[in-house]
Parts: sequence; structure tokens; C-alpha cells
Amino acid sequence: MSPTTHVYGGVEGGATNTKLVIVNAEGKIVGRSEGEGTNQYLIGVDECIRRVHNLVQIGLSNAGLPTDTVLEGLGMSLSGGDEEPVQLSMSEAVRRNYPNLTKHVFVGSDTRSALASALPTGGVVLICGTGSNCQLINPDGTMARCGGWGHLIGDEASAIWISLRAVKILFDHEDNFILSRHSTDLLKETIYEYYQIQSQAEVLDHLYTNFDKAYFSGLCRELARAGLEKGDPLCCSIFKEAGRLLARHLNAISGKMSKDLKTREGGLPVVCMGSVFNSWTLLEPGFVEELRSRVAETGIREITLRRLNAEATVGAAALGAKAAGKDLPIDYSQNSTVFFHTQF
Repeated sequence: MSPTTHVYGGVEGGATNTKLVIVNAEGKIVGRSEGEGTNQYLIGVDECIRRVHNLVQIGLSNAGLPTDTVLEGLGMSLSGGDEEPVQLSMSEAVRRNYPNLTKHVFVGSDTRSALASALPTGGVVLICGTGSNCQLINPDGTMARCGGWGHLIGDEASAIWISLRAVKILFDHEDNFILSRHSTDLLKETIYEYYQIQSQAEVLDHLYTNFDKAYFSGLCRELARAGLEKGDPLCCSIFKEAGRLLARHLNAISGKMSKDLKTREGGLPVVCMGSVFNSWTLLEPGFVEELRSRVAETGIREITLRRLNAEATVGAAALGAKAAGKDLPIDYSQNSTVFFHTQF
């Protein structure tokens, strides 16, 4: 590849990990890299940009380009990048700390890249991974969001929420404070085995002294297995409640949705991202019940959920290219697949 070839960077980052692609003017991925999380609320703006810079260097090298190649545009779609002051701060940090990294920069939330990859004419992105978030972008560009506030006051339905909810239910039951309607035996066994502990008090080390959001959230996978493979009623009920909370995100932003989105063929288009959606059969009952109960208020009478086939980083690169005044040629019809559709 010629060193003079125009290339664009796309970054999609969450609290746990970050991916980057280098894309050429034809929209083809020519390089990639992967690294640590880039949520600026957890690591700070400067560290976040340092990690992005390192990923760009590795991505350029992977593309066979000199590591001092200046990107035409860099799109950063990051957890913690929702608010305009943060976006301005991060853009300024790029220019201040790495002035030769890129000519143009876009900064947005971790929802933006998914939408840019799959629904260029608007829709909703619902993220449910380590954390959770919901972003609406109408066809006219107006936006609304619900969630994305982190595990202390938000992240409902996410892996961290499910993990914390499970531990809370066990503690309440063991303390005779709030007794569970279902047996806690398998839940307790799952929690103890995952954290490699022998007593209730030992959980506290993972909650406080050595809290690691990504590691703590890993319990969610084991709880899903207990629900999916063993049919444990308590684990199933936790995921059902998570499904209900996911639907509430959509209900919350329904008043800001354009009529066009609600009445499209297939109904409201929603791109779903995050590992918790791998347990959709456990989430679906609560999700559907909640949406159905609010139809008269929300006007959401039909909905289609889609999974990305393309990497969300491609959408981030498209946003970086757009910041540079370039529309990348992307075949959106191939970028997502329907996994759920229903009418109410």
C-alpha cells in the first residue's frame, strides 16, 4: 500500500476492551488492533487517548504502513464519550498530545459506531455488555439517550448489574432480610465457584478492596449457564428482570422517537450489542412483557432487533471519515442480521 493512501481509523471501546481498524478510502479494513478498555471515567482522558494512540500505531503497522502515517480521519466511539464537554475534552487531548495522529477527529458514545455500521438513516442502539446504554438517533439527526451512567447508579440489565443483583439476592436471603421465592442453592454454588471463595464474607474483597468491574461481571456468564443449561428458576428470574429493564430503556426514549422510526417496515429498528444478548432466550420474556404493557403510552407496536455482522469499528471509521468530509462506501444491507421481531 502506498504511504500516500488516505486511511481512516475507527475505534470502538468499552470499559473492558477496545478494538481499532484502519480502513482505506474504499471502505476495506487493511489493519487492526485490540487492547485495554478506554472509558475515560475509569482511566482519565489522557490515558484514554494514550491507549487509542498506541492502538493506532499497532493498527498502522498491521496494515503495512509507517507508524507515523497521519490518518485522514479518526472516529472514536467510546464508553464514557456521551456528553459534549467530554467529547471536546477528548478531541483537544488528541490535538494537544498527538498532533500528528489525525487530521480530523470524531468522538461519540459507544453506541454511535454500531448505528453508523447498520442503520445510517436512524434507529436505536441498545448496548448490554459489561455495562448498558441506549441511544436514539432520528433520521433528522436529533438524539436522545437513556442509561450509560455506570454501575453505581445505572448499567441496568448489564453483566455488572446481573452479577451484583445475584450477589445481593444471596446476601439478603442468607441474612434472612429478604427471602428468595426460589431456592438459592445453585446461585450460591455458582457465585462461590466463580469467585473461588468459601464464605459470604469473602465476596467483599471482590466488591471493594480488589473490585474489578470486568472480572466481577464475568459471573454473569456462569449465571446464564445456570439458567440456560440447568433451568435454575432464580437465575432465570434475574435475567427476566434484566429483559424488562432493557425494554424500559426503549420506553423511556419513545417520546423522542420520530414517527418514521416507529412505522418503518418491521417496526422500530434496534441494533443490539453486548455479550448479555447471547442469553436472549432468558431476556425475551421480560422484554416482551414490558413493551406490551406500555404500547398505549409509547406507540411502539412493532420492533425488530438486529445483530451486527460487521465490526462496529467500521462504523466508527465511517464517522471519522465523515468528519473529514468523506463518505465511505459501505454495503449496509450486509452489516446486520435480524434475530428477533414481534408485533404487539
